[in-house]
Amino acid sequence: MDVVNLDEMIKTAKRKIDLFGAGNFRSWMLYFVPGDGTDMHYHNNPETFLVLAGSGVVKGLKGEERPIRQNEVLFLEPKDYYQITNTGTEPLVLFGNRSEAFGGPHIKADGSDRNAQA
Repeated sequence: MDVVNLDEMIKTAKRKIDLFGAGNFRSWMLYFVPGDGTDMHYHNNPETFLVLAGSGVVKGLKGEERPIRQNEVLFLEPKDYYQITNTGTEPLVLFGNRSEAFGGPHIKADGSDRNAQA
């Protein structure tokens, strides 16, 4: 059994902190300063995020947007492209988990895949 204190993790202000992982399950915490966020991407299995602090926007591949804020839980279906951005003035902190380690391409602002081999 392992335990972490998320308040202590938040104080580190690291962008991503891997918390737990076993077999095909993992959990992590994301910390985004205002304006920061993820690339547009997807994962092969369902994924959830609990918003611990702050506010932001989740954008889908077709441009749809949904605001998120503290104490909301975001659920993403398998292969749902998404991008999370901190649109607030305070850090956006999320606790995430899913049951697999790799997803789809991470699409940069110019439309290219961050992980593509040149």
